[in-house]
Amino acid sequence: MLRLFEHPLSPYVRKVKIVLNLKGIPYERIYVNPLDLEAPAFREFAAASPLREVPCLVHGDLAIFDSTVMLEYVEERWPSPPALPETAAERARVRMLEELCDTQLEAVNWGLMEIRFFKRAEGAQAEAMLARARAQLDRYWSRLERELDGHRWMNGERFGRGDAAVHPHVAGSAFWGVALDAKRHPRLADWAARCAEQPAVKQDSEQVAAWIRENLGGDAASSAGSMPIVRQYRDHRLEWMMKTGGVDVVLRGVERGTIRFQTEFG
Repeated sequence: MLRLFEHPLSPYVRKVKIVLNLKGIPYERIYVNPLDLEAPAFREFAAASPLREVPCLVHGDLAIFDSTVMLEYVEERWPSPPALPETAAERARVRMLEELCDTQLEAVNWGLMEIRFFKRAEGAQAEAMLARARAQLDRYWSRLERELDGHRWMNGERFGRGDAAVHPHVAGSAFWGVALDAKRHPRLADWAARCAEQPAVKQDSEQVAAWIRENLGGDAASSAGSMPIVRQYRDHRLEWMMKTGGVDVVLRGVERGTIRFQTEFG
């Protein structure tokens, strides 16, 4: 059986789980607690994932890091039912869409979480950064709205990997306080509602909701106060914070030891 080292709130974890659910592939979920570095599960995860980033997928003696590589492996190893469209052009479109979400869109949601939950910025600075995030998301929603021109799903004619790649980010934005405006982006709002009813998505969403109830009292977005844990600022996340008015946020985090950069491969 596949073993998936995960954190339920990670959009990268969620897209992998949605595809596994869609294909009906059984897998064992192993929760990685970033606050408990001495836990057996964390030590096992760190040994399997050289970058110490979730998700990490283990199949026998093979350990795979990077969610996109995982989905490529899963598609090759379990091709039926297919999670990608039929034509090379459509598969390329879906992969580009996945890359857009995994980098640019994820960075904005990461920033929302840093401000609204972890309170890295407050007052006027936080309001200015949140306003910029909302404007950025509005542009991304418009881009995704266009993806649905002539397509029922992000993946094309049937629900698949393209939808699994986008849905966690759209749902994440809503969770952190920037929901879709159905009047401005009606096709995207309709798509999001239909995604939420897909069994593969429902299974993942129920796991996310259960984790939130058990660990955050039911509502992470309204949690108050700063949480002194170390958060990873890699590439697109760091760029977003620096470009969106959070240079001092980064400098404070480095000084206090509450942010880290990508683990060196080794």
